[in-house]
Amino acid sequence: MVNKEAGKRSLWFIITVMVSSIGYYFSTGIYNCWILIWLAPIPLFIYALESQAVAAALAGFVTYFMGFSSMIFAYSGTVVIPIWLLVAGNILNAIIFTILLVLFRYMASKKKYWLWSFVLASGWTAFEFNTSLHSPAGSFDSIAYTQVCNLPLIQIASVTGGWGVTFLLMLIPASLALAWHYRKEAKLCVKTMVLPVSILILTVAFGLYRLNVPVQGPGVKIGLGSVPMSLEELRSSGQQQIAEKTIARYIQCIEVLSHSGAEVILLPEKIVSLNLNDQADILARLAAAARAQQITLIAGLSVQEDSKLSNSAYIFAPSGEIAKKYDKQHLLPLAEGRYSAGEELCISETEDKGVWGLAICKDMDFEEPSRGYSQKGINLLFVPALDFKADEWLHARIAIMRGVEENFAVARAAQWGLLSLSSNKGKVIAMTSNAREDNAVLVLGEIRLDQGKSIYGRLGNWFGYFSEGLFIFLLLIFLLSKRKMNE
Repeated sequence: MVNKEAGKRSLWFIITVMVSSIGYYFSTGIYNCWILIWLAPIPLFIYALESQAVAAALAGFVTYFMGFSSMIFAYSGTVVIPIWLLVAGNILNAIIFTILLVLFRYMASKKKYWLWSFVLASGWTAFEFNTSLHSPAGSFDSIAYTQVCNLPLIQIASVTGGWGVTFLLMLIPASLALAWHYRKEAKLCVKTMVLPVSILILTVAFGLYRLNVPVQGPGVKIGLGSVPMSLEELRSSGQQQIAEKTIARYIQCIEVLSHSGAEVILLPEKIVSLNLNDQADILARLAAAARAQQITLIAGLSVQEDSKLSNSAYIFAPSGEIAKKYDKQHLLPLAEGRYSAGEELCISETEDKGVWGLAICKDMDFEEPSRGYSQKGINLLFVPALDFKADEWLHARIAIMRGVEENFAVARAAQWGLLSLSSNKGKVIAMTSNAREDNAVLVLGEIRLDQGKSIYGRLGNWFGYFSEGLFIFLLLIFLLSKRKMNE
């Protein structure tokens, strides 16, 4: 009899871990089946509430580590990020997730209360928020980005930032699990679900309203272009012969896109490296191309100026002048150790095509410079990028979410990723992958611009701090109630 009961518990453990891990695995990282992340935690949370603490902790740790491991496998064939670093980060996240899960179980077992699902939601949101402030990866790991295809839901990011999305992704499954745990007490079960479901309904209603507000700003026809380049070619792009060949191919792309009606053309990050000797010549050729086609050209270049190496983006005006230059603020650890980080925003005001800003690739993983641009009222952000094939969709969706948060459209061109145009509401206007192409990849689309600025842009991370406060408040409620029970 004892062996049979142990067998049942083991089977329940295995099934729970497998189901939740698979759900997480295919809803995060490179797969992004967004609906699964709402369902994946439910079996795990139910198991945690109805099993012993040690079993709940083990199930939580194994599920998180396995479920969020897709990026480890994706990067295993590259040398961009050390695998040990990804594994260490995943272990740390799994530990925090497990602690919160066990705390959720402990509080629910010691005192029946309808608010305990908010412990998981606020605790995990607070963890993601603090990680984004201090991690060299920024908010890269946030589960909020899984929802970029769920347009009604992600509109709340314009008010709360992505933290509001993360909060809901934890709150609803935790509430369902807690309601199931209280299923024999009808009133408590209903009370557990009323507030979370109401919050979700209001969030979706707000999202549907925002999606249907007409855009009345001007339209901009944007072309994106990328030519194939190997890692070896990228590393050798500072050699004059290779640089001239690359620029010649990009000028062909510029001509095709401009003849197709593009008013602005965006090229990827680091298309060539400019040393002191050939810098003037390469810049002159790009300026001449912009002047000849009467378009605005934006190109990402690696620039050596005296002892300073910068990852930069240039705006070439239709007149051929260099209108603006922006230096990347958030450099990729290890890979860009020789580069100097920029500190300034780059804002370009046009007469009839809105106010534009510039960012480069990894800048989008962080709140700044995007929030600074929103406060300045830009309505279109151009992002030259690189990416590494495996993370093409992951990085593209982060940029899309930034546009929703800050209420600006985003044009992004990645060397080994996606070329994408998205609106301030997260609608994808055009998107094409060049990760497996042998020929130049071109994208043309028109973005209609909205007003820029957002509530989140003005108020900043208020919801992150709110989540921290709510988590502490709920802990105090529990400790006070436990103290009263012991008296």
